[in-house]
Amino acid sequence: MDFKCDFTPGNWSQDDFLITRSPRWEYSSSWVQKDDCITNSMPADMSCEAARTSRIGETYISMLYKQPLCGNIHVETTCSFAYRMAPLIVLSKELTPVLHEHLEIVVFDRGINLWHHFFHNGVPSWKLIAYQDLNLKANEKHLLAVELRFSDRGPFIFMGIDKPQFGCRLADDWGQECYAGITACEGSNNFYSFAAGNLILPGGCNERD
Repeated sequence: MDFKCDFTPGNWSQDDFLITRSPRWEYSSSWVQKDDCITNSMPADMSCEAARTSRIGETYISMLYKQPLCGNIHVETTCSFAYRMAPLIVLSKELTPVLHEHLEIVVFDRGINLWHHFFHNGVPSWKLIAYQDLNLKANEKHLLAVELRFSDRGPFIFMGIDKPQFGCRLADDWGQECYAGITACEGSNNFYSFAAGNLILPGGCNERD
């Protein structure tokens, strides 16, 4: 891996990341350092249901690794959720304090969702483009792995728990440079590690190993 860190005290630097927020809200949560991970700050009076419905914005915080990733890449994070959802890997076309077009690869109790976030007529919009049904338990560590692969057939994304297990083709305008990071939202999320780097492939990047 070109970059790897454990989110334990003294083993990662905030300087390597840019804190970002969703365009849906004017504010975001904050990171809290624990002995073995970082977690998103949660208001003391927030219920589990409110965290994923009426008060989502108060749980949301995202950060992007500042160095761009190019071509075929592998990104992974070890994470957990306290209730039902929803730690994720974010892939953004730009390095900006407010996310614009980006992909979210989301872990929750029922599996993995791939969301495409974009602006439509100036309004933040999102669309589910792929998913995998799984039974994932709360308060257990899950290794979320993501790959982007490019070939003459176009850009492809693969994702899964422990290793990439399913995927789909992306739109042709998804370029070969992007920024990767993590987002906590819709509940209390822990992140234990993060890694990102180039993916070395033996053959065509749209073919599975």
